[in-house]
This record gives sequence, C-alpha cells and structure tokens, in this order.
Amino acid sequence: MSTPTTNPFELPGEWLKCALHTHSTESDGTLAPRHLVQSYAEAGFDVVAITDHWRRTVVPSTDRLITIPSAELGFDLKYPGYPRQSGEFLVYGISDLPDDPGGNRDNWMFNAEENWEARTFASLSAAMQWSEAQGAVSYVAHPYWNELSIDDLLESEGFAGIEVFNGSAEVENGRGDSSTWWDVLLRNGKRTFGIATDDQHYPLFELGLAWTMLHVVERTPEAVIEALRTGQAYFSHGPSIFDIALDGDAVEVTCSPARSVILHMEQECGVSVSVGANGRRMGQILATDDAGLITRVRLEPDQASPKYRRVSVIDKYGKRAWSNPL
Repeated sequence: MSTPTTNPFELPGEWLKCALHTHSTESDGTLAPRHLVQSYAEAGFDVVAITDHWRRTVVPSTDRLITIPSAELGFDLKYPGYPRQSGEFLVYGISDLPDDPGGNRDNWMFNAEENWEARTFASLSAAMQWSEAQGAVSYVAHPYWNELSIDDLLESEGFAGIEVFNGSAEVENGRGDSSTWWDVLLRNGKRTFGIATDDQHYPLFELGLAWTMLHVVERTPEAVIEALRTGQAYFSHGPSIFDIALDGDAVEVTCSPARSVILHMEQECGVSVSVGANGRRMGQILATDDAGLITRVRLEPDQASPKYRRVSVIDKYGKRAWSNPL
C-alpha cells in the first residue's frame, strides 16, 4: 500500500478534475475516443483516463487536457458469489496489455454485439504484480456493484485503493457507493485510497456524474499517476472540499455549502455536525452561508488515536464528497 507523505491541502500545487473510468467505442462506449476526450474537455475536466475493457485506448494529451493510458481489466475471485463471477480493476499508466493474463478461461467472455471483452488474471494479487511491473497504479472497480467478497480484498496486496463511488452503478441500480467496503479495509489496517467516477458509457446520461480531484505539483501524466499512487485526492458527486486542517485529534473542514460534515472512524466511533431540523453538533460550526448551510466546521472526536479518519461532506441534495484517510 502507498502512504501519503502529507496533507494535500497543505501542499503547493493545483487541483485537477479527473474522469478516471470512461469507455469509448474501442470497447462498449458510444463515443469515439477523440470525441470522448473532447466532451470531457468541454465539461471542464483536466484529466481523462479511457478505461476500455481489455483495450489500451490512446488519445494524445492536449494543452487543455491530460490523457492517461489506462484500461479496465479482470481477475479471478477466491470467494465468488455466483458462477463465472470475476472482479475488475482500473489500471493507470500502462504500456501494454497481456494476451493471456493467466486466469481461469471459464471466466473469460466476449460480447461481439457490444464489443465487450473480459479476461482475468489468476487473482487480484497476481494482477497487482503485473501492474507494479508496468510502473502503473491500480484501483479495484465498483466492489458494491460487483458484490465482491471483502475477503478477496483483505487477502490481496498491491492495489492503491478502490472505486468508492461509481455514478453509473448508482443511477443504474443504486449500487454506486462502496464506502462500506472502504471502511472495512481501513478498519483492518489496509491503507486504502478512494476515487469517484462516472463510469461513462452513454455520455448524455453519465458524463460528469462523479469525479476525482487530484492534487498535483505539475500538469503532467507522471504527476497524475503519482497523485493516484499516494492518495493526494478528494472525490465527489456534488460538493467541494476546499481545505482540511488537522489540530491534534480535531479536524477543521472548509467546504461548499453542506447540511452535514462527518468525521468517520472505526466501529461505532466518529462524529458529525449537521444543520436543520434535529441538527446534531458533535463539534462547532465556524461559518455558514446565507441559507445557514455549513461552510466551515470543527469536528471534535472523543476517541484519541483512532485506527483511521476520513471526512464526508453532504450537501442539501444528499450528494457527497469524500476525503482520503487523514
């Protein structure tokens, strides 16, 4: 596991809005690669990773937008929940793809009509060994949507994090939020980062449903990969986080207008501050907007030295932004 060296909100540099799970006509998307990249540029994104299924789709970066050679690949599960179930991961910064990744061919599939292909590595750990040899960085895709056994993740090594929120899965069947998997990993000592994505196949419905904000020291593909490797990020499908400051066990958060800000910790621990009817305040509201929504808050947990801490910001529509572990 990678470990961040410091709080990204305290570092010099800039934040880039990133689309880290997208599909083009090279697999089962509906936009040609260059049109896909153009659409994200027009929507205000700074980085696009085209993660076609078992395809390395390359579109050159432009002065406006950075592209990252990426793919969505598969792995066999030790604890499958149904026949032919496999897991998937998103890999960033690859130079090639293996023709035979060594997994169980009973789990390999190809849909000619939708141009969709799945091959598998023998395990997630085996896939991560290949990823590391490429100098790439990988995140496990949509564990809730796939209903992955948490034991498959707990017993594996080498992935930087998981896809905590998948916009396509959320609008498709309400299975987009995998933060429960994330908390179990963190509680068990897995220093795991997160991302949020739209998993775009159909741009009119999915483009821009969620995004990851990466903090980089320079606008280069190498800096983007390093930020993914070290968790220099927050991610969202609505609110913005402008600052997180640590003061001993307390955490101060500055954000876009929010109805609640939560400091998550292990087991039954953690605290929140909320406004409105039955608003609960386990901390202090330091600033609000004209509507009384939180824009700056101090969260003060009772428990010292927790196993992990992470922040969620919830806006008036119920949409969230997540910090990486602090």
